[in-house]
Formats: sequence, C-alpha cells, structure tokens
Amino acid sequence: MTMTRLPHLNLLQAFKTVADQRSFSRAAETLHLTQSAVSQQVVKLEEVVGVPLFVRSTRSIELTEDGAQLLIEISSPLTSLIQAFEKFSRPNKIPVLHFECEPVLSSIWITPRLKSFTECFGAIYFQQRLTTQNLEFSPDTQFAIKWGTGKRPGYVSEYLLGLNYIPMCSPALIEGRDRLTSPSQLNSLPLLHDRDRGDWTTWLKVFDIEDVNPNEGHVVNDANVLMHMAIEGHGVALCAMELCEKPLKEGVLVLPFPEMSMPHNMAYYILTRATPPPSARAIQFIEWLKSEVKKYRGGTEDTI
Repeated sequence: MTMTRLPHLNLLQAFKTVADQRSFSRAAETLHLTQSAVSQQVVKLEEVVGVPLFVRSTRSIELTEDGAQLLIEISSPLTSLIQAFEKFSRPNKIPVLHFECEPVLSSIWITPRLKSFTECFGAIYFQQRLTTQNLEFSPDTQFAIKWGTGKRPGYVSEYLLGLNYIPMCSPALIEGRDRLTSPSQLNSLPLLHDRDRGDWTTWLKVFDIEDVNPNEGHVVNDANVLMHMAIEGHGVALCAMELCEKPLKEGVLVLPFPEMSMPHNMAYYILTRATPPPSARAIQFIEWLKSEVKKYRGGTEDTI
C-alpha cells in the first residue's frame, strides 16, 4: 500500500489563515511571520497539491474552486489536531475563549455578567476583540456578537438580543422654565445620533412628529459615548433602554417621553463559522448568554 506524503503542517496552517483572512498581510500578522514567508508557504503547498489555490490580484485574493474545496476538507481536522496538541502539551493551563463583540454591549451588558459564568462553569480566560461596525473574525475567534440584521454571508447567524429605543437626556433639560415637555420641542435642542441619522428619522415617523429636523445634531459611532454625551447635556439621545439601565436608575439620564419607545428593526446576533463549528466551551458560553437574555427578559423569549 502506497502512503500519500502529507504536506508540512505549517503549509496547511498558512493556507487556512490566508483563506480565512482573505489577505496575505493579515495572515502574516496572525502567524507572526513576514508576508513573504506566508506567500512562500502557500506557493509550496500549491506545488505539493499541483493546482492553484488562490486567484491573486493587486487589490484582493480569492480562493479557486480547488482552494475552496481544500479549505472545507482540512478546516475541521486541522482545528481538532491543533486543539488536541494544545490540550496535551498544556493540560493545566486555564482555557482561553476568544470572541468578538461590540464595545457597548460588552462593557454594559456582557462583562458585568461574566463572573456568574465562571462561577457556574469553572476558570476560563476571556479574550475579547472589540469592533464596532466591521467584522474581523480572526482565525482564533470562536464566535462574534454583532449588531445588524443577522445577514452575514459565510456565517451561521443566531438572534440574541433586541433593543428598544427611546429619547433620553440630562435631567437639566426637563427642569426649569424652558424644560422639555413636548416632542415638538426637540427642534430647539441638538439631537444625538448613534452611527447615523436613521434612528431618529424612523422614530419621528413612527410617532408622527413632523416639525423636528432629524438631519441636525451630533453623530457618534459608539453608543457608550452617545450615552455620556446625553448625560453631559449635549442634547437628546435616542438610546436603547437595555443599555442604559444604570444611568437611568441613578437619575443622570431621564426619559422625557417614557411612553414613546420604539423596538429597533436590528438586533444583536451571534455569528459562528459553519466549518469548523465552535468548540464545546464556546457553545456552552453561547447557551449561557441566551439563558442570561431570557432571565433579563423575565423568563420570556426575546423576539424581534
């Protein structure tokens, strides 16, 4: 029986990392190698298999049909092999769970709850990659939690948490002679926008408010910063109730129109790779997160 000679593991790892990142430079950073070294490893693997694995251009690279098939075939066994060697070479080391998350959800909602996970399931280190609008999903990332519609080509998407948006502001804006008492008065105050002006535009249409211009005011791409701008009295922000519980409870933010809450058409989704699937520990964490959402909602399923 003739044994097929397997290529060196480093060649397969270089190929998989480039395929995951769709970039030789980002793969080089991940593998702590030079871009030239990674490129040479991929070329050597192409020589071994006898077919091109990537279509290269000046601006991008794409997998060939053979490259895509090879990635499918090796991803799961390669990941399992690496995890097995890590397990036996460092049996007493505390496991690390890599995941990607948006800063505001991590700081306000997830991080305060992490201790309860370790109390239930034992010691673990969390390595969070915080990104706002882009999705990086590095090779060691097990899952990502991102805001949007849930439509992310190439990923398995699962609904996690929806948000309800409502105007919020500093108490100073609803006190005194010129206090804010009617939605029409919003036209005399700066509006604070999260990422773009779309949310305020939608909210004004939902509540049929015509004399307020949503195309003015400050725009920031971080909900945490937006919340603090509202606390400091820079204007009226349209924020998620679920992300502002503490400042509302402390009274540094108030709701001028408490009945005018709008469920957002986007939500937070958990994204995972189809191949290889997330590890057992990642699945355990995801299930725990979903149970925390259910507890937060009072034992009922959160829906869009």
